[in-house]
Amino acid sequence: VSRSSIMRDLQELEEQGRIQRVRGGASLVDTDTLLSRYNEPAVQWKEDTQKEAKKIICQRALEQVHEGDCIFIDAGTTPLYLLEGLKNKDVELVTTNTYLLERLPLDFKGHVYLLGGEFSKKYDSSFGSMTTQLLQQFRFDLCFLTANGINVKEDEVYVFDMHIGAIKKEVLKRSRKRVLLVDHTKCKTRAFYTWSSLSSFSKVYMDSYLETEPMPENIVICKER
Repeated sequence: VSRSSIMRDLQELEEQGRIQRVRGGASLVDTDTLLSRYNEPAVQWKEDTQKEAKKIICQRALEQVHEGDCIFIDAGTTPLYLLEGLKNKDVELVTTNTYLLERLPLDFKGHVYLLGGEFSKKYDSSFGSMTTQLLQQFRFDLCFLTANGINVKEDEVYVFDMHIGAIKKEVLKRSRKRVLLVDHTKCKTRAFYTWSSLSSFSKVYMDSYLETEPMPENIVICKER
């Protein structure tokens, strides 16, 4: 079997929510296993996971950004796909995400504030008490946050590590508009720490909704243009 055939099959299985692609292969999605810092893969392994879904989600979510906004962009790979639409906007961009900044276009018009603190190379992000203190000096017009999983029925949003969850909670408190970016596979994922409720977000952008539960009003299903 050719490599391209295998990659197409893996992509289709991932879109069905049956596997999660990782660097060099794929793993089964096991809803009985909680994600934690022990089994959460490194950021660079996930960049190509659900790539098209992430693009569609971020393209639609960019409608929330206006010139002059102060925005927070979360850690993870999904926010990478915000960069193309942000490069020509004069915004104040605050982040803990060094993986994102490595891919920031040279012609980005805005200003960037990178928050320090304890740093994880595995997740290319800072966290901890120092990061929280720095966050408390900002007020955000808008935040773009990510999650390892969501539960529509229980109205919960998950992350694999409580210390990273604490940063997300602080950002929520300091943001006027709150946006969550999640692809449909996050509905099948549970993680160690609940850091927010779905209902606390202004908008939740998803590529599709496959749940049997009624869809909350703040969920926006994004379609490719």
